[in-house]
Amino acid sequence: MSENLAAVLESVGTALKPVTLPVPSPGDNELLIRNHAIAANPADYKIRDFPSHLANFPTVLGSDVCGIVSAIGPNVTKFKVGDRVAGFALVIANGKREHGAWQTYTLLQESATLRIPEFVSFEDGATFPMAFATVAVAYFERLGIARPVSVNPSVDAAQQSGMLVWGASSSTGTAAVQLAKELGFKVFATASPKNHEYVKSLGAYAVVDYRDPEAVSKLAQLAKEAGTPLRLGFDAISEGTSPLLSANALLASGGQGSKLSLTGPWPTDNEKPAGVDISMTIAAFAFVHHVEMGRWVFNEYLPKAIEERKIVPAPKVQIVDGGIAAAQEALDIVKAGVSATKIVIKVD
Repeated sequence: MSENLAAVLESVGTALKPVTLPVPSPGDNELLIRNHAIAANPADYKIRDFPSHLANFPTVLGSDVCGIVSAIGPNVTKFKVGDRVAGFALVIANGKREHGAWQTYTLLQESATLRIPEFVSFEDGATFPMAFATVAVAYFERLGIARPVSVNPSVDAAQQSGMLVWGASSSTGTAAVQLAKELGFKVFATASPKNHEYVKSLGAYAVVDYRDPEAVSKLAQLAKEAGTPLRLGFDAISEGTSPLLSANALLASGGQGSKLSLTGPWPTDNEKPAGVDISMTIAAFAFVHHVEMGRWVFNEYLPKAIEERKIVPAPKVQIVDGGIAAAQEALDIVKAGVSATKIVIKVD
């Protein structure tokens, strides 16, 4: 094995520092992955820059990895050495730096690992884990959507309802659009005008500009015209006014009893509207509190959907040169803001 170069965070508010760490050994139900691509997420820079209970210092951040299985631990049955995989690195849940993404070798739980076909590049493969874990918890646990029995579910009943996805060109937004479409919902989404056609190509039925002052009423009208009331919603942004606007869109269309899942807490400066069941989704819960569901999504459903090209890598990848040493730069780019883009580094 080569050395394990890692981007280590020594304390809150400091820069990630390239450090050589020991190559970890997989334990029970764990795989050792030789990473070839790592993707950056907003959670990474937030844990880096702000005090959090999610980090034990020094630590290695990150959740999205894609590479080759280098070794397997006891009781691993679904993967073998040499498999091409992507996975959700669980440092954010267990605090163990060996389970962080930003290093050459990462330990993954078997339940948080999915097989990647040859036609999907490592860079594209790194777009899947965090996004789909987040959406899976939102849809199957928070919104109460029934899991399909196959990758080709009967959609007749579901097509009578719409799904709202606010911020549909983001990483979790693109996952939310695709999964809702595959579950049989008509997707009504918001995004910047420049991304409307892209979001539609992923399966959205209608897209409006999230900056439009009439976005809420336009969504309700579009859903009415389609005969598919919006009773379920997912806010991929969950900052500023987006939670309130999402809730108001559901009330205007689906009315009382609608359900909305957020990717963050409800903003303290906005009062929650009555009549909408509002919850928060957390990606790691798919492998901590909802393990059977998470295992089903990553080990069974998602690999088949990707193999059949029903789910595609999204959004488009932007490579940051420099490998592990570029982790700090990658997180800074995400912090500055990107649109319909996933920031990824290659690991040589």
